[in-house]
Amino acid sequence: MTRFGTAPRSGDHRLERARQIGAALHRWMVSFLFESTKQAWRDPLLISIPSGRFVVLDFETTGLSPAQGARVIEVSAREVVDGRAGDEFLTFVDPGVRVPAEITQITGITTAMLSGAPSSAAAMCQLTSFIGSSPIVCHNAGFDRRFYEFEASAFLCGKQVRAFCTLLLARRIFPGRRSYRLGGLIDEMGIASPGRLHRASADTFVTAHLFDRICADARSRCRAEHFDHDVLHRLQRIRIAEAHGWLAALGSPAPSSRGKPGSLGRGMPNSTSLN
Repeated sequence: MTRFGTAPRSGDHRLERARQIGAALHRWMVSFLFESTKQAWRDPLLISIPSGRFVVLDFETTGLSPAQGARVIEVSAREVVDGRAGDEFLTFVDPGVRVPAEITQITGITTAMLSGAPSSAAAMCQLTSFIGSSPIVCHNAGFDRRFYEFEASAFLCGKQVRAFCTLLLARRIFPGRRSYRLGGLIDEMGIASPGRLHRASADTFVTAHLFDRICADARSRCRAEHFDHDVLHRLQRIRIAEAHGWLAALGSPAPSSRGKPGSLGRGMPNSTSLN
């Protein structure tokens, strides 16, 4: 009997039991995913990435655009601090909508798996706290940044999100590849995934290692003392055919400023924003 003297209906009891099972399954799956990648993530040094803190971010979503009603259903955010792998923020997200069948086919995520997961607001509050003011690193950063700015708008308070895109950078550092899809790039480079791609944790793991490979190649093409966050950010906007030459010219005086102190090199774009 309830406190109001009415026994719960069997249907209500089954629904509540299903919710409890879903929440327990969510906690177990997040724990399993985290533990299965934790050791592999902690071990390697990502020594070619510039000093400071980066957060590698990936969302799994119900569609392609938040403007068309798509929502985040899983998020992974991995920190890299001074070339060392740090913590990972990983969770399913329950946006209150069903997961389309085609998304389940790609990701393996079902609506039932989201039962008991944090709401969108709760997850984004934790995510923005984890990322803080650090730049994010994503493969196809425009996609993830759009979802981040939409879902977390209440917590970003208009703050600009600085992003490094491994897709844009790979096109400039490794020109002429047949494909720049994440799976194709890591296969060519021998980067092993700890799980299936199109799952947030596996995607951030391999994206971090791809970012390290990109940084290693970029470092080899310019003077190491000039390789930093700003160089990477500007490199994303350089024309693909000019990228290698632009890196090689870093530190040499530009013709128009020869003899002037502080010149970083030729071809510097004026804008440092990534649109």
